[in-house]
Order: sequence, then structure tokens, then C-alpha cells
Amino acid sequence: MDISDYNKHFYSDVFASKHDIYYSVHRKKIETVLGLLSGFEGKNALDIGCGDGYITEIIGKSISARMFGVEISADAAKKAKEKGINVKLFDITKGKLPFESDFFDMVFCGDVIEHVYDTEKLLENILDVLRPGGTLILSVPNIASWYNRGFLLIGWLPTWVESASKLYTGNPFMKNSVGHIRAFTEKSLSSLLDIIGFENIVVKGSPILGNGMYSSRYEKIWNIVDSAFARKVSLASVLVASAKKPNK
Repeated sequence: MDISDYNKHFYSDVFASKHDIYYSVHRKKIETVLGLLSGFEGKNALDIGCGDGYITEIIGKSISARMFGVEISADAAKKAKEKGINVKLFDITKGKLPFESDFFDMVFCGDVIEHVYDTEKLLENILDVLRPGGTLILSVPNIASWYNRGFLLIGWLPTWVESASKLYTGNPFMKNSVGHIRAFTEKSLSSLLDIIGFENIVVKGSPILGNGMYSSRYEKIWNIVDSAFARKVSLASVLVASAKKPNK
């Protein structure tokens, strides 16, 4: 998929106008990210795949850091720059990140790595730009979530895993492709980070909350059940990991 297709399918003014809905769905995940950054000390932080800077801005205010971003969508990058974020238009699959080695105290990579073919190279590039002792925070969907285990038992495709590049088949709850080409469980994520060279790896679970598309009664039940399962990391909807670059 080229950049013009990416702009069309994965970023638009429609998304940008629905921040309230996005935040309602991902509020718990954002809170988990901020919790992992509690007590953070540092001045430079990077958001990989920063979009229009909506989450970047929230993180920056929370940790009082100078925020940088990389983004493939020119439309999104322009909006992020308007928020005062130092954004570089860059395709993270094309090589090293466009920053000096050992520059960042923290790198956030939220719901990005599942879209990348060479996950090892991306993590190696993140390790390069982190200072010794710096922190990586990343989030991914969990293929082994409680409901995905149920879907597999009845022969449905797990959510967030796709059989084609543009069409979605195999699960009636998923209507459109979202561009995922990698899948993660708690163990696979922590093992990958360890092999790449990170240490002090912590993985937490987070629910995905209702977005107002269904009856309030249905969403209330969903939120209670999904939040309960999120207490068991391996069954959570979303995995949020924290890891450190070793000190030299």
C-alpha cells in the first residue's frame, strides 16, 4: 500500500473529527500507558506513528517532555505540527529512524508494530535512538484475548487478524481490514522484546471500551466483562508493554 492509499484508508479528517469516540474506546489503554510512565524523568520523547498528535499531546503533558513524532501520513503530520509537536514525515519501514543514536528518554509505539513486516528491525531501530536506561512503551492487540479464544473454538477468525489485504472475512464482528500483518500474545511480545535486547520487560492488560455504537445496556455489560478479563494479562483485549534499554 503506497502513501496515498495509507492517507485514504488509515487517516482522514473523519477520524480526526472523532477524537471523543477514539478516547472513549481507548481511554483505559491510554491510562495504562500513563501509569507505566509514572515518575518518568527525561526531556525528549518520541511517538512512532503519531498520527495527528492527539495521543502524543496527552503523553507530553503528562510527562512534561519535549515531544517528537514520526508519521507516514502528510495530512496527519501537518495537524500534529499545529499542536507544537516536532514531526518528521517518515516511513518507518524504509530504514533507521531519522534521529541521533541515544537521543530519546522514552519512545512510545502505540498500535503500530502489528502493521509492520520487519518487526525486528523496527525494534532494533527504536533501541538505537533510546538512551541507555531509556524506556520503550508499546501497545498491540492481543490475539489470545478471551473472546478470540471463543471465536477460534467455533471456527471464526480472531479479531484483528486478517486473511486478505483489503477484505475482511471469517468473523461477522469485523467489517473492514485494518492493515494488521503481525499478531501478538503476552508471551510472544515479551519474548520478542527480550531477544532484541530490551530488559525489565513488563506487560499489562487493558480493555477496549464501548464506543457508543450499541445500546448503553450492551456496552455496560461489555465494559464490565472486558475489564474483568483484562486483569489477567494473557486474556486482555490489549497488551501494553514497558521495556528498558540496558545501561552501557
